[in-house]
Amino acid sequence: MGEMTLSKKSEAELVQRSQNDMRAFSDLYDHYFPRVYKYVYYRVGERKVAEDLVSTIFLKVVERIDSYREKHGEFSPWLFRIAHNVVVDFYRDKARSEVPLEDSAVEIVSTQFTEQQVLERLSDEELLAKVACLADREREIIGLKFGAGLSNGQIANLLNLSDNYVAVILYRAMKKLRQGIAEEGE
Repeated sequence: MGEMTLSKKSEAELVQRSQNDMRAFSDLYDHYFPRVYKYVYYRVGERKVAEDLVSTIFLKVVERIDSYREKHGEFSPWLFRIAHNVVVDFYRDKARSEVPLEDSAVEIVSTQFTEQQVLERLSDEELLAKVACLADREREIIGLKFGAGLSNGQIANLLNLSDNYVAVILYRAMKKLRQGIAEEGE
């Protein structure tokens, strides 16, 4: 994927310009769309739902960008807090409509991967299906780590957890993924 890269300084300038000029926002959108989409897709496991939620997220970002202040922290954690809240609202609304979460699970595809390939190919369809079978907290952290590209510290701040707890959850989730893949290979 051709994600464009921004330095912190150029990102800060772009965010500031986006507060007054929606054309500047399109560069932010281009930069963050792949990461936001991957994060949401890790969380919900359905393309159509992910596309709808990402649209909602960026609409909220546009509506709220005037309230973003650099002194309160970097832009990406601010953006992913909005993304996190939209996903939480989606599951809350889904629970209210009494549709079991199992109904949204993606079919697991059988394939063999080594431990290194699990890390390298985490965005592939097969692994997204496997991620959908993890616990919600594990999916959240894997989505923020590999989909959104956030550091353990940024994830910890976003979810109000300790860095160590994030690392432990990430380790356990990756171990479950490796075990699931190894069992399929036998």
